[in-house]
Amino acid sequence: MDVLIIRFSSLGDIVIATAVVEAINRKIPEARIHFLTKNTYADIFKGDRRIENLVAIQGNESPYKIFRLLGQKSFNAVIDLHRSLRSTSVNAFIRSPLKSTVNKHSLARRLMVLSRNRFRRSFDMLGSYLETLAPLGISEKVFPRIVPDTQAMKKAEEILKGLDKGLFGLAPGSRHSTKCWGEKSFARLADEIAGRGILPVFIGDENDTEAVERIRSRMSEESISFAGKIDLAVTIAVVSQLQGIITNDSGPMHIAGALGIPFAAIFGPTHPGLGFAPGYPSGTLLHSRAPCSPCSVHGDASCRMEKRVCMDEITYEMVMEKMVCGL
Repeated sequence: MDVLIIRFSSLGDIVIATAVVEAINRKIPEARIHFLTKNTYADIFKGDRRIENLVAIQGNESPYKIFRLLGQKSFNAVIDLHRSLRSTSVNAFIRSPLKSTVNKHSLARRLMVLSRNRFRRSFDMLGSYLETLAPLGISEKVFPRIVPDTQAMKKAEEILKGLDKGLFGLAPGSRHSTKCWGEKSFARLADEIAGRGILPVFIGDENDTEAVERIRSRMSEESISFAGKIDLAVTIAVVSQLQGIITNDSGPMHIAGALGIPFAAIFGPTHPGLGFAPGYPSGTLLHSRAPCSPCSVHGDASCRMEKRVCMDEITYEMVMEKMVCGL
């Protein structure tokens, strides 16, 4: 049985999609799972034996070219977890007796934001993803799970070799700067961690490098940074070796959750109720409950308040109490 899963982006969404992979693999272990995504996120599945065929695109290909890259014209089932014009167009070329598309509740989410939360309700993106498997007879709720690549693990062991302290991660970046907690607060947190004999480890991509270095320049204690220095596969491997991690509402939160690593994630202009935090057992979410949040679905809107209440009200002490005090 050949099953195609489509989800092009972004990092957190791809990680949540691993729950669909896991659910199929548990219920129908003989199924050959094909996953279509962008090349940027292909490392999430590097070395993952649950995936029969990973098809990675650059992102500028036409729907027909993407269809041709799949290598076959038909599948027993197609699971569209993106529900975009592109994914729908690709799906139209494929022959399959079973096509299931996610309900993202996009209109309801936008209504909640545009009404300034007068129509507030809770959403469950993980549940929406798993509902696409009902036609396959799969109803079990599973959480996302990432399988670190063997070679990436070896690389992580090499770069962490000789560090004789416990390791605690900090991921101060995000796709949108409005979703980032204060740099001063991250620096205080990192110093507190280091003061307990644990080495703060900063992670992120090349877009986070400058912010990470500004945070480190505020610190008085030792730390190490891999931001922009290692690829996604090795980043996943490094996170798997951490005692815990502090993140914003960002991809590293999902990576930690899918690895079972303890984490605390800071939400500001976005809100856990929008459904993008799928209840990872190893995680804790911090939100100020500011009435103006969420002010956008993905946290990309400019703040309309005089100050960033949703972030400023999440104090250094609150994060310490939730996460670091257990070290």
